Amino acid sequence: MVELSDQEFIENLRAAVVRYLAGVDRWEAAYQKYYRMPGWVERVSADLEPEQLEYEKQRRTLEAMLPRARRLCHKHQLRDPFAGLLRLSLGRHAPQHRVESAIGRNERIAATDCLVRLSEECRVWEPEIPGSEAKTVSEPQTGKQSLLKRLVDYFY
Repeated sequence: MVELSDQEFIENLRAAVVRYLAGVDRWEAAYQKYYRMPGWVERVSADLEPEQLEYEKQRRTLEAMLPRARRLCHKHQLRDPFAGLLRLSLGRHAPQHRVESAIGRNERIAATDCLVRLSEECRVWEPEIPGSEAKTVSEPQTGKQSLLKRLVDYFY
C-alpha cells in the first residue's frame, strides 16, 4: 500500500469529515420527517435504513483515519477535535423536542479550524534556487553584494 504524504492525507481527511457531516445531516433530516418517540432504539426503522447505512459507512471511513489525524495533531501541537465528532448518539431526542444537530456548530468549527491549520503546517514549500530567476538589466540587484559591485552594476 502506498503511503500518502501528510498534505494528501489532510485533503482526504477533509473530504471524509465533509462526507461524514453530510451523512449525519441527511440522517437527521430523514429522522425529522415523522413523529417519533424519544430514546435510542436498537433497530432503525425502515424509512431510515438508507441513511443509517450511509452514516455507518462514512463513520467507518473517518474512524480509520483518526489515528493518523491524532498523530498529526499531536505533532503540530493542535487540539484533536475529530474524536468529538464521533461521540454522538443519533435519535436520542424526539424530533419534536430538538431542532439543533447532534454535532454542534462549535464542534464543526473546531474540526474545520484544525483541518485548515493542519493543511498549513503540512504544506511542502519548494526551496528557491538563487540562480533560477531571470535577471533583467533594468532592475538592479540589491542583495548582499559589496558596494563596489552594486555601483559597477548600476552603470552597466
